[in-house]
Amino acid sequence: MNPSDEEQFVSSIGIIDHSNQYTVLLDASPDITEQLQALQNISGKESQLPNAIFLTHAHIGHYTGLMYLGREACNAKNINTYCLPRMHSFIQNNGPWNQLVNLQNIKPQQIDFEQKIELTISLDIKAIQVPHRDEYSETAGFYIYGPEKTALFIPDIDKWSKW
Repeated sequence: MNPSDEEQFVSSIGIIDHSNQYTVLLDASPDITEQLQALQNISGKESQLPNAIFLTHAHIGHYTGLMYLGREACNAKNINTYCLPRMHSFIQNNGPWNQLVNLQNIKPQQIDFEQKIELTISLDIKAIQVPHRDEYSETAGFYIYGPEKTALFIPDIDKWSKW
């Protein structure tokens, strides 16, 4: 198949901790429904919804998928949504995103750069600062620490030389 013929999605990464039946989505893109279906198919988990979502920043391709968690869609319940301070404030103080908080579809968890979050006994995630346009929030990349390997997710960066 020609690469141009393949369906392409907005940047997002799914993480599966099979031993703990725990799934994570890095960024809630506008393609979240297809991405969550793929995550469920690969994980074998009963629920299509992830245990946690980590948001990188407040550009529309990275958080607008949250709308599919609202009552008009799947009516999720308390999905832990990890974000940096300005992104946390953005979600808490701006509609329609704060409606997701008020209806307990998502549960925003404020994190800081370099803070390692232990999600399971074999899965940790740490936010690092990435140089990018920060009009509405700071921009994060994420180190993903598994039992044997570490990965780095950086969905946007202005220039590597700025780092």
